[in-house]
Formats: sequence, C-alpha cells, structure tokens
Amino acid sequence: MNAIDVDSLVKKYKTSFSFKKLLKKGDLTQETMAINGLSFSVTKGEIYGLLGPNGAGKTTLIKILATILLPDGGTVEVLNCQLPREEKKVKDKIGLSLGEYERTFHWRLSGRQNLDFFCSLFGVKKEITKDRIDEVLSLVGLEDKADKMFLEYSTGMKHKLALARALLNDPELMLFDEPTAGLDVKTSREVGILIRNLTKRKKTIIYSTHRIEEAGNLCDRVLILNHGKKLAEEKPEKLKKFSEEVEVLQIELQEPNEALIEKIRMLDNIQRVYLINPVTIRIHCRAIHESIYSILDLIKSQKMQILHINSSLPTMEDVFLRITGDSIE
Repeated sequence: MNAIDVDSLVKKYKTSFSFKKLLKKGDLTQETMAINGLSFSVTKGEIYGLLGPNGAGKTTLIKILATILLPDGGTVEVLNCQLPREEKKVKDKIGLSLGEYERTFHWRLSGRQNLDFFCSLFGVKKEITKDRIDEVLSLVGLEDKADKMFLEYSTGMKHKLALARALLNDPELMLFDEPTAGLDVKTSREVGILIRNLTKRKKTIIYSTHRIEEAGNLCDRVLILNHGKKLAEEKPEKLKKFSEEVEVLQIELQEPNEALIEKIRMLDNIQRVYLINPVTIRIHCRAIHESIYSILDLIKSQKMQILHINSSLPTMEDVFLRITGDSIE
C-alpha cells in the first residue's frame, strides 16, 4: 500500500512587478512553474529521496504534501487522504522539519521547554507530554542537553531538536527538507542514522537533499528533480556506484573548442566530457591520477592557455550531466 500518490501535480508562483502602474502596460504578472506535471508514488515504510539543486522544486513539493501550500493542478493523496479536501486528517498524521526551523524555535527557552510548547500546539495529551518529550530527546541524543537554552545549541544540536519536534505527535509520515544542510560530515552521519532508524518504527519518510552521496547512502529510492520536473527515479545503488566510480576534473581554458573536447574523449580512462559554459570543460574519468598528464599534454599540444583547474567528487551537476547531457541551468 502506498503512503503517497501524486499524479500530474502542478504548482505555479505569481510575481507582480511594483512598477506596473508606472509603465501602464497592463498586467505584468509573471508565472513561475515550481512543479510541472509531476507524478510519483511512495510505499509505506520507505525513505524516499528528493534530489535536486536549489530551485528544483523540492521544498515546494514538501510544503504541498504537508498541506502548507495548495496545488494548482493534478491530484495528491497522502495516507489515504485527498489533498486539499482532507488536509486536517493529514496534519494529524505527519511530522515536518523545514530548512527554516531556527526561526520557529524560542531562542531563550530550553530545548525541553520548546518541545513542551510544541506539544501543546500539536495536541499531545498533557498526561503523556513529559514521557513523550523524554522519549524524543533520547531518540535524537539530546537528553543531557535538554535544559540548555536553544541559543546555546550548536548547529548540529539545533538540527537534532528540529528532528525531535517532528516526532512529538508520533507521525506516520515524516517530511524532511535538507535536514543536514550546513552540518559537518560527522553530525550529518549521525542525523542520517537517526532518520534511518525511524523506519524500524514503521515511519514513512520523504527526505530532500542536494547531496548525491547522502541520497545514495540513506534512501530506498530517489526522485531526481529539476525545474519542478521529474528527470529520473533511481535506486540508491546506481547513485552510489556513480559516486564511487567517477572522479571529476574541471578545466577552464581561454578558448576551448569541439575538436579539443573530442580528442579528450578519445583518451584512455575518460568516460564523458562536457562543455558546461563557453570556457569550462568538465571531465568524468575513472581515476584522475591516471588521466591528468595525458589531458594536460593534449591541451599543451593545442597551444591553449589553462585559466583554472580543479578536481572533485561527483556533485549534483554531474548527475544531471549524466542524465540529460546538459548542465544545471
């Protein structure tokens, strides 16, 4: 049975120019398509990843599923409830953690006091409030920091308290919008383990991120988005394999051309080569140390000037290049 069914979902944002009356050219309202004909399903008990760059539509989608935004078209069913018609039933069954969580906590209250306040908002019965708060603080590893003021929390502790808050009403469905943004590797891994353990409690989780390695390690399936459109739906094994087997070399040249790109493609250990802007070549190779000298020799033989060169692990840019053949716009 599915926890979520979305079919042909559309969401538009309208922007009005403040100088419309001055120009006297009629309605200058513009529409931006945030979600464009999106369809997918999520099975109960799985961690379903939303992977894409900033502006891909991840936060908009989560806000629609959480009943914060109304769709402009298509159908949305969450936990056997139709949205927006049955939004009250959905609100009682979900836990939500958005990226702007810091603004919603009281900075001069302790972690425990904050959770007590939100228990009253979520309708948690008073007789179980203390036990519920103790339980979620223990789950996220904040029991020994519960009585510190929120303003004294580290970034990682704040993220964990946001996770604890999302658990207060013991939801069936949990929605996380980039919960590890800004965290170091160690704390990100801790948060990831906490979220993975929630599936043992039969929770369904929607997890948005722009980090390929995080989606590959944590999620059961991954929906790849750009400009509100579904580009692909992948198993994490494919993302992890791509991340582990590909190294990336980016070179800025004064005047790159297609002839050079084609010659680089013919070199050993080169998987793909892309011209991502008028001066930048992005190269996917099996091992940079095995390819770098032959690439540089080839560029030198063409008497081209290198402006900048760097290497990296695969990023969202590289995932999109592999799927579409084009860079993220």
